[in-house]
Amino acid sequence: MRDPQLVYQQQAVKNASPLQLVVKMYDLLIQATYREDGQKVKEILSTLIAGLNFDHEPADQLFAIYRYCQDLARKKEFEQIREVMEPIRETWDQVANKSVAAS
Repeated sequence: MRDPQLVYQQQAVKNASPLQLVVKMYDLLIQATYREDGQKVKEILSTLIAGLNFDHEPADQLFAIYRYCQDLARKKEFEQIREVMEPIRETWDQVANKSVAAS
């Protein structure tokens, strides 16, 4: 029998908008900082970097922030990463919620 939690998580990802997926990535990143899983933090940040579209203005700033957080992860400064990323996550969440409401 399949794990109901896993099924729920898979459905949530399949039904998520691109903006909601970004929020989920931030959630995973922040969770990894609480577990102090430096490898997972770096992997998620690399995924976020790979997803940047440099044709749009905020990409350069986000790239610099993600690289900074990768450096913090190497230094195991997980609390500092959360201080940087949590406000950005909240902004993405607000944008995602406005986008859903407008649909």
